[in-house]
Amino acid sequence: MHWYQQTWFTDFALPAAICAGVAWFGLLRQFSGKGRLLGTHRSAALAFSVVALMCAIAIGAGLLLPHLAKVPPAAAGFALGATAAPRRRQDGTAQPVVKFMTLGVAWLLERLEYRMRTDALNWSTGFLADFRESRPLRLFIHELQQYLLARQDHAAVIKSIKAQYESAEKAIDKALEVQTKTDDACNVQTPWLKREPDADEEFACRSAFAEARTLCEHFVMLAYLHGRRSEHFALESLRTGALNAGAHHGTSVPPQKRRLSWRRSRR
Repeated sequence: MHWYQQTWFTDFALPAAICAGVAWFGLLRQFSGKGRLLGTHRSAALAFSVVALMCAIAIGAGLLLPHLAKVPPAAAGFALGATAAPRRRQDGTAQPVVKFMTLGVAWLLERLEYRMRTDALNWSTGFLADFRESRPLRLFIHELQQYLLARQDHAAVIKSIKAQYESAEKAIDKALEVQTKTDDACNVQTPWLKREPDADEEFACRSAFAEARTLCEHFVMLAYLHGRRSEHFALESLRTGALNAGAHHGTSVPPQKRRLSWRRSRR
């Protein structure tokens, strides 16, 4: 007897392999454009848990098929008739029933979708963590918009990119306006005697910038959802260029003191 004719292969290995391939393809189709299945260790663990559970269900169903003939006809008729009962999609009482009927697969899929979205938000927050001012942030999202539009051909994705960019741009303009008003109020007396902003002005500036960066994080998340891992280096280059441009714009070059130090060293 060959190895592929043995009981362990026909009853366990073959059904599990077929189910794993089909299940993984289904996960890729279901979560396309929603994140990365292998983005973090937690999402990868949940994805593999879904595949493993479905393989176990497939093996168990295959082993139980020969015993289905012993099921009473009345029970089979009741089960089939119950499938015609009306269901509510968003009913809170129906969700536990669905999770029970799918033997936990629906619960794992729900957790996987939540984890993938959380990973995307965490990635976007960390990617924009170095931005402290509105001007370099505005420069970055403008360049990122051009980068994303040049690499997308789906009308729905292009529409989402433009809508998210407009929302982020309006929020940044508002933050810049609040910051400009605060700076003008601090310099109202004399330019060389600048006062510090009070608590209300500081709160207004911080809240406006926080709102703008939050909307920018949702815009950056589009690059995570619809992009590839190989594009991460290009995104980092755009971020570095915007931060350096903001640094050069916001700070002046300090005066050189080499001649003074040279003279002092001669003494």
